[in-house]
Amino acid sequence: MTYKPLPYGISDFRQIRTESLYFVDKSMYIETMEQAGHFLFLIRPRRFGKSLFLSMLRYYYDINERENFPEMFKGLWVAEHPTPWQGKFQVLHLDFSQVGGDVDVLPVKFNQYFGIRLNDFATRYKAYYPDDFIEQVLELKDADGKFAYITATAQALGHKLYLIVDEYDNFTNTVLNEYGEAIYHAMTHASGFYRDVFKKFKGNFDRILMLGVSPVTLDDLTSGYNIATNITMDSRFNRMLGFSETEVREMIRYYQSTGILHADEEALIAEMKPWYDGYCFSERAVYSDPKMFNCDMVAYYLTISSSKEMPRKKW
Repeated sequence: MTYKPLPYGISDFRQIRTESLYFVDKSMYIETMEQAGHFLFLIRPRRFGKSLFLSMLRYYYDINERENFPEMFKGLWVAEHPTPWQGKFQVLHLDFSQVGGDVDVLPVKFNQYFGIRLNDFATRYKAYYPDDFIEQVLELKDADGKFAYITATAQALGHKLYLIVDEYDNFTNTVLNEYGEAIYHAMTHASGFYRDVFKKFKGNFDRILMLGVSPVTLDDLTSGYNIATNITMDSRFNRMLGFSETEVREMIRYYQSTGILHADEEALIAEMKPWYDGYCFSERAVYSDPKMFNCDMVAYYLTISSSKEMPRKKW
């Protein structure tokens, strides 16, 4: 019997859909997020499905993916309830977990990464710009220059831009933990390079969504980036990331029905609860919403449980 494999460790929405991997639908939150504001900020624990959710949003809003929407989102809630903004944006997607290295070279590494992402943006959306657009972007060696040119040109032509930032605080948390508050402060205050980046974001995008694991960095960047609405503890989004117990049980029953998982449902839930359950992100949701499971760890646990029960080949 064919079945949908678990996408443990996979955070690309297109890959999950094209390879028909198991997917827990969270697309019903897209409309609610649009209603919450244009510039949003959310924190959740690590391994909680943030990157996959952002990947889904990227494909949903990307103007280049507009024609692929019916097939890629087939069967999901939003396929029957698309918002007016579906497929209307040029999306700049940044993942700051890709920035690393010794603290002395962080500004250089960040500039390199940002420049690469801007080059990619210009390549993907070149059809919407003048013929020499790519050439102009590539000739600019500094990421700040590329960013200024791209955003100014987009605004002049009336293009709508959506900025998605994953792991916004990844390397700043590392700096704070490993090098101390003084060096971290130099990056995020006054003329610090990271604060300066966030100042540039203001006024250049129609919508911005940033996800991370801690509010510390954003609090320190407030004077440079003070437009975000923090929806972290908004009860409407308590179940947006992670798995509810109902979703975990549905997953268990699905893999039991395929014959690759034979363990008792209640035994599996009882074993997972002490380790992966108990997350609640809103005071208003404490008594009204189920506690959430860490989705990545649930996928890992069920993957291991299934592999232990699969009959071994005889060679």
